[in-house]
Amino acid sequence: MSRLLRTPAFTLLLTALWSTTALAAAGPSAPPTAANEFHFIVLGDSQFDDPATFNRTIDQVRMLQPAFVVQVGDLINGYEDDLSLIEREWARFRDQIGPLGAIPFFAVPGNHDVFNGQRAVDPRLERLFEAQWGALYYSFNYRNAAFVVLNSDSSTVENGIDPEQLDWLANVLEGTQAEHRFVFLHRPPRFLEGADTLHELFVRHDVDYVIYGHHHHYHHELRDGVHYVMTNNSGTNAVPYPELGGFEHLLQVAVRDDEVSVASIEVDAVRPLDFVGPEDNYGFFALARRLTGDEVVATAAGENRYSVELSLNNPLRQSVDVYLSCGSSDGRWSFAPRAIPVIRIDADSTDTVSLEAAFEPGRVPESIPSCDLEVPYQSRAGTWIRFEQTVTVNIPGFTDESDVAR
Repeated sequence: MSRLLRTPAFTLLLTALWSTTALAAAGPSAPPTAANEFHFIVLGDSQFDDPATFNRTIDQVRMLQPAFVVQVGDLINGYEDDLSLIEREWARFRDQIGPLGAIPFFAVPGNHDVFNGQRAVDPRLERLFEAQWGALYYSFNYRNAAFVVLNSDSSTVENGIDPEQLDWLANVLEGTQAEHRFVFLHRPPRFLEGADTLHELFVRHDVDYVIYGHHHHYHHELRDGVHYVMTNNSGTNAVPYPELGGFEHLLQVAVRDDEVSVASIEVDAVRPLDFVGPEDNYGFFALARRLTGDEVVATAAGENRYSVELSLNNPLRQSVDVYLSCGSSDGRWSFAPRAIPVIRIDADSTDTVSLEAAFEPGRVPESIPSCDLEVPYQSRAGTWIRFEQTVTVNIPGFTDESDVAR
């Protein structure tokens, strides 16, 4: 045996087998590494219109773990002269975004954030905003992208970009070498004073995306190579139709080297890892498959009377309540008992329900009766789901839309 193991032929065979096994175990090669790959989240108006939705949004954003979050204005309700009220609103908003933890948050000023009770920009509220979030307009770089935040409601020019800010914007865009350029502001650029000048500036300096809010809906428009995107998070929707942009959402912007992808994600579409456990889907599947059959055959029990025995099985490790009602489409079949009490079936048990189906002389049915079952099913998360099933009651000599067999 030892001489056989040392033969050149056997050594060559082992080498070939090892090479094949190693090749199979290696599997496909890893994807190429991107020099710049990240994603960030953009949120629209909130202004306490629907705090519950906004709070859920923040929890879902945390699950996505973006590099940072930008909110394009109208963070609070504002429109107050009393600074103490505004301070309390900012404190409340800080609590709302608290779950973001270490994820950086960048605020864009909106009219609700800097307007007083007279619906005018108030320098006091501008200073309060700066104390909370920093400058009213600013820029920063991240990886291969440049980000610019504008103030579309300054005390100098309301509903516009003031000349000083416009010059600053031109210098920032001209000076950047970033591969991608994003601009954020609150009001829609096309409705600002000097909208054409602003658009020409975006085009001239190869701005990729301009993202804004204010009008409380979603839309996208590509103009001269610039993507314009309106977003709304939990502000009252301007229209009630999702097809027209009326839905609560967040924007996820993904950058991978020279590519940018923007996805509009509806609020509550982001779910935690443990949202469903195996006992949920397997348990519900077992109930749907084994509770009872799709049909049951009745037996004659007298003139115009038939006996129905319905077998019910509970395959779950928990008891279930079955709600049962029977009838027919033409209303000529009656069942006894008419009102069927709730049927409690213990875990991993079977029960039988005895019923009588009948019709009155002279009221011959032209239908087949059926029984509807409803079972409340509770998921691991505590949510109640209603399982429904219809069982056809086959009675000899009767079919739908036919006469009694002669």
